[in-house]
Amino acid sequence: MYKKLLLTLIFTVSMFASMQVGSEFENFKIKNQFDKEYSITPKTKKVIFVFSKANGHIVKDYLSSKEPDFLEKKDTLFVADVSAMPSIIAWFVLPGLKDNKYSIIVLKDDDISKKYKTKENEDKITLVYLNNKKIIDIKYLDDKQQLNKYLEN
Repeated sequence: MYKKLLLTLIFTVSMFASMQVGSEFENFKIKNQFDKEYSITPKTKKVIFVFSKANGHIVKDYLSSKEPDFLEKKDTLFVADVSAMPSIIAWFVLPGLKDNKYSIIVLKDDDISKKYKTKENEDKITLVYLNNKKIIDIKYLDDKQQLNKYLEN
């Protein structure tokens, strides 16, 4: 009985803790605002996650001041989680994302979102560093200055 309980606990923890330093980044196939599908490749070096509207605006403001291919040159993906957004609001917001000159991977599925969103990062800009799909570092950022510091390197 204890073994069964322990195995269930281990499975549950590993299922919800997919972003840990030293682990493989769980791949996804998610579309951007232009319906182009993206996934993590061995070339991907960084992934920016935002789980709130405020942090989305911080990243948007930062990227708006950069060249359209800034993220591509940095081997970086930008993922905006809109899964918690009521569908009626998403219906109005999502077409507006097409006005951006850079790619935004739009995370709409709540089940997928749970793999990346935690209490620790839901109110932060989460920057995940990768080396050949392995997570080597995670930074939790609060503002444009921190974002600039870590993305410019």
